[in-house]
Amino acid sequence: MKNIILLLSLPFFFNCKENNAKAIDTIESQYETLYFDDDNIKDKAVIKAKQNTELSSFILSIYLSSLNKTVEIPIINNSILYNNTEADYYLSDPIIKNKIITIRVDYADQVTKPNISGERKNLTEKIKFRYDPKNKKIQVIGYDLNYTTARKKYSKTFNFITGKFYSSSSFDGKKEEASGWAAELQNIYIENWNSGFISKLLLHGNEIE
Repeated sequence: MKNIILLLSLPFFFNCKENNAKAIDTIESQYETLYFDDDNIKDKAVIKAKQNTELSSFILSIYLSSLNKTVEIPIINNSILYNNTEADYYLSDPIIKNKIITIRVDYADQVTKPNISGERKNLTEKIKFRYDPKNKKIQVIGYDLNYTTARKKYSKTFNFITGKFYSSSSFDGKKEEASGWAAELQNIYIENWNSGFISKLLLHGNEIE
């Protein structure tokens, strides 16, 4: 199925303009099915775009057949963490492989401001989810971040199963790398996935910037 592009224009994503007040509250893509939890019945996953909500502009909705319930996971607009200002963001359909759901998030570039360096552009995130049959909860098992600053490219990868992270940067054919481990990066569940936690991730691997 072709990827969908969902867009919500935001000066600040908690607010809606008056001329959008009568807009449809929920816009859904087509459901994807997969064996996600610990039974032999297919589950359903879909991206929803919601307006007039203080939680998130986009939500990953997963129906878990083993629990007979739907779990909604906010896909947070993290642009303010990267460039100190809000930007539009876009989501693809859920990418499904081996009982893992991956969500790709693309951010619109900021307007370049004079005399300000270090702007992060070409920002993309990938967030990976899986079901933990032991605890009957959904884990966040991985997070990838890619961006450019001036002509330098950066990449950060976090494995929340092992607690390890890896970061790299490249410029004019030269590459720098950093890696490490942190206890706070292990056993991350969807209730832990918020702006406060994500802002801590940005502190890891910054020595290559």
